[in-house]
Amino acid sequence: MNTRIPARSEIKAGPMLNAYPDSIGGTLGDIIKFLQKPELENVFQSFYILPSLFNTDLDRGFSVIDYDLNELYASQADLEELNKLGIDLKFDFVLNHSSVLSPQFQDILKNGENSKFKDFFIDWNKFWNGYGQMTDEGYIQPDPEYIRDMFFRKPGLPILYVRMPDGKEVPYWNTFYQKVKYPNIDAQDLIRAMDIQYALADKLAETVNKAVSEGEKPSAIDFGKFNRYKENVIDMLESRRKYLGQMDLNIKSPLVWEYYEDTLKKLAGYGAKIIRLDAFAYAAKEPGAKNF
Repeated sequence: MNTRIPARSEIKAGPMLNAYPDSIGGTLGDIIKFLQKPELENVFQSFYILPSLFNTDLDRGFSVIDYDLNELYASQADLEELNKLGIDLKFDFVLNHSSVLSPQFQDILKNGENSKFKDFFIDWNKFWNGYGQMTDEGYIQPDPEYIRDMFFRKPGLPILYVRMPDGKEVPYWNTFYQKVKYPNIDAQDLIRAMDIQYALADKLAETVNKAVSEGEKPSAIDFGKFNRYKENVIDMLESRRKYLGQMDLNIKSPLVWEYYEDTLKKLAGYGAKIIRLDAFAYAAKEPGAKNF
């Protein structure tokens, strides 16, 4: 639990230092030593610390797992030192999305429909139900009149398929980065999962790992003489699927607003005087309306 830093009443006008916590020397502590130099006294009135200050995984900090301090770069003591220097702090709060490694999304991966966070992110098919047609691939293609004014950052629809504990594939809204990874398998994995001899399992694992490393999706792998094992191997690979990415939050969920409130309180506790709302324009979504 962090100690709340006393807030000062006014935001001072003057130059603002913008930096990632590892921009000078490698840690926030190194930046503080820089700011403590006599020749820099009263030079900067505020400090915009970019979001790798927090527990993040991608996009130079803009894919937030949670807003705990990143122990590699910063500590509560560092923030207290900045407060002693009289420097106002500015932080980012990412409104539109959270990392797939966030506790909320990980709870969905673990508990599926039984997760308390099942509506925390945007289930693509629930969002578009009644506004399009279901495709053979399992997602709803919105009718043109409902999607023509929407802005998408990347080609195609912003969907990431997520496998639930029961094996069901659910498309989630994913505006920004996404990546699906399949861990390597070995002969022992295959032997535990199916009736197969070791030598065959060893060769099959080699074939599968090579295909996956070259970017093949499990369903597209040419199993050749191992075709009788195809269904079991695909199921194994998909059940072990790992994700990287930033999942869009469902701002119609009360839990999201609780998350917003809790996060703002945490940032205030760090001594924030200014909060930059990142990606907020993407957060509001309605069929047929502009989303940016």
